[in-house]
Amino acid sequence: MKIQCDVCEKAPATLICCADEAALCANCDVAVHAANKLASKHQRLLLESLPNKFPRCDICQASSYMLCLDYT
Repeated sequence: MKIQCDVCEKAPATLICCADEAALCANCDVAVHAANKLASKHQRLLLESLPNKFPRCDICQASSYMLCLDYT
């Protein structure tokens, strides 16, 4: 199962924005992070470059990623 883009909800996500805690497709990444100078500095990670050592989803068995909920 592919992770869908959190913005358009149509295309598969290709990266994760750490600051926005969002999975984005390439088109939405450009649109969102070109919006202003601050957003353009957000750290983004390609999903394909993330290590395969993440725990697997209990339902679909795909690799998962985690975000810290304590840092607010």
